[in-house]
Amino acid sequence: MPEISIIIRTRNEETWIRHCLQAVFNQDRDDFEVILVDNHSTDRTVEVARRFPMAQIITIDHYLPGLALNLGIAQARGRYIVCLSAHCVPQDRTWLSALHRNFSDPRIAGVYGRQIPVAFSDDVDKRDLMIVFGQDRRVQIKDYFFHNANSMLRRELWERVPFDAAVTNIEDRVWGKAMIEAGFQLVYEPEATVYHHHGLHQGNDSRRARGVVSIIEQVDGSESLQGLPDTMLPEACHVAAVVPLMGELRLLAGRDLLSDLVRDLKKAHYLREIHLFSENPQVERIAAEQGVGFIRRPERLLSSDKSIEDVMTYCLEQIENAGRFPDAMLYANPLYPFRPRGLWDELVRDAQFKGLDTLFPSYPDYGNTWWRPGGEQFTQVGEGLMPRLRKQPLYRALYGLGCLTRAPVIRSGKLVGGRIGILPIENVLYTLRYSEQTAEMLTVLERHLSR
Repeated sequence: MPEISIIIRTRNEETWIRHCLQAVFNQDRDDFEVILVDNHSTDRTVEVARRFPMAQIITIDHYLPGLALNLGIAQARGRYIVCLSAHCVPQDRTWLSALHRNFSDPRIAGVYGRQIPVAFSDDVDKRDLMIVFGQDRRVQIKDYFFHNANSMLRRELWERVPFDAAVTNIEDRVWGKAMIEAGFQLVYEPEATVYHHHGLHQGNDSRRARGVVSIIEQVDGSESLQGLPDTMLPEACHVAAVVPLMGELRLLAGRDLLSDLVRDLKKAHYLREIHLFSENPQVERIAAEQGVGFIRRPERLLSSDKSIEDVMTYCLEQIENAGRFPDAMLYANPLYPFRPRGLWDELVRDAQFKGLDTLFPSYPDYGNTWWRPGGEQFTQVGEGLMPRLRKQPLYRALYGLGCLTRAPVIRSGKLVGGRIGILPIENVLYTLRYSEQTAEMLTVLERHLSR
């Protein structure tokens, strides 16, 4: 019989659920069970959860916070109940023990823990979390503030007073008030800390929040607002690189561009796996020689009208069918012969610490650009002939140079989607792409650079 039952409510939490569950099942104790209460997620939340030893997965048709918790707790066996949001990730292995140790005092009805932002939380959320969840433990005798994103309570008291199943929010404070009025106490335990990417209030003055955050950063130290759960650090991220190629290999001044690209990818610290994607047996031999994966291009993707999005979606399916589940996919085109050193690791670092769904290099263009929509008259794009220092550049996307995209975005059939970031590339050399027309020019340039 488990001592503790952990109830996690979910709806479309694929981005967070692995990190949450990995931290939960890495605790310094194992006398607990985990129950998922899912409100018909349309992404892979439940599929990811099934990779862990869940006690139960309950599906609900109608979501209200107290109702969902009550349904989960009704199936629980533990003496103590933990309520944990799926997008909250315990900071360390002692989180569960830190909550539990407070119940040696029979007057304590419930305990809630600290919530801290992740590196890419916005300033409003950082401000709210850092102000509300401080570093001193508190015993609340009259104050009934309670927060079910990260809490533990006595099962026997829930049986007396379940969560209000009708309210649309603050079911935790409604229950906390009932406990205080019944003569019990609540505890705030700062050593039971979770990362929580969004704050307590939605929508606020972001400029004012930035000012408050700056002060907190100075007082607490900026590192307190720039953290990530261990499973979200770049070195823990599962990134699969895919290099698609159709047709014959390209040579530049005698160089095999594909082999050069693979050697460069293998130098990266944060790539878990590399795959070449082609129908060409010569490419398969290169993959074997280089010790990287090979995914054979199916006949349906041999047509020139198939997009890179079709290719990346297919490659993700093949990797997942083999039992590996990347957090993100990296697309790299071997026809770009020049790349900045350390590009791959920089993409992964930026994406993780900024919470981006897609990140790609881009060339900032301050020139004068025109376009012709619908074949009609030319229309100027941008700010015209004003001085460069006063201009905002247009950004020319360089997807083939290296585009990092979260797996859920790829799975939806897109290469670019969600929260998008751009990595500015100032050197025009990195914008050059091999083609039959540019081969001679690139060969001359390559010879010049190798002197």
